[in-house]
Amino acid sequence: MTDERSPRGEDTRERIKQAARRLFADLGIDAVSIRDITKAAGQKNAGSVNYYFRSKEALIAELIAETAAVVEVARNRRVDEMEAAGGPHSVREVLAILVNVPPEDARDLPGGQEDGVAFLRRVMASHAELMFEAIHIDLDSATRRCLAHLRRMLPPLPPVLLAQRLRFAMLHAFSALSSRVQAERAPGLWPPGWNEDLAHQNLIDTLEGMLCQPPSAQTLALVTA
Repeated sequence: MTDERSPRGEDTRERIKQAARRLFADLGIDAVSIRDITKAAGQKNAGSVNYYFRSKEALIAELIAETAAVVEVARNRRVDEMEAAGGPHSVREVLAILVNVPPEDARDLPGGQEDGVAFLRRVMASHAELMFEAIHIDLDSATRRCLAHLRRMLPPLPPVLLAQRLRFAMLHAFSALSSRVQAERAPGLWPPGWNEDLAHQNLIDTLEGMLCQPPSAQTLALVTA
């Protein structure tokens, strides 16, 4: 088998990644087998995926890391622009950076605006923890910068509640954004306008409400118990 470090080996690795990304985007990560990837990549050797990536899990991790890196570069640019303009001026402004992937940034995703965005949503839908892990590797990432702004701007909360709410908000955002894949395939099963800007702005409204809502007496009693 070709040396994975040779030019031909690198070309094979890229073809496997492109095929896997497209299959994951179309079918979901868990529905795709190594055999499916090997066939889609035009590989005759059934062990190609394991040879070049050691395992399906390692291949997935590499694809996620590449996607997360591009997302973070775009977010860092937008955070820089926000801070240069004297912001953030609102919680909503920060949330918009966290949940938006503008078309001009989506084009830079591995796989492009079609496969890249669909793959990102599939990961958020079924393996959000892997995306969290990939994004949070860089201690100076845009995501951490946004979270630092949110911690400063949100109403005072006990640290444990604040940490939980930030995680709740991110998981909710991941789930809502990823659902657009299903909505595109079966629009009749989803509320009107699910893939339109109205729903996206409503999502940001919902996340802001989640973060800013005062905690109940019941919740506070558990914190202080």
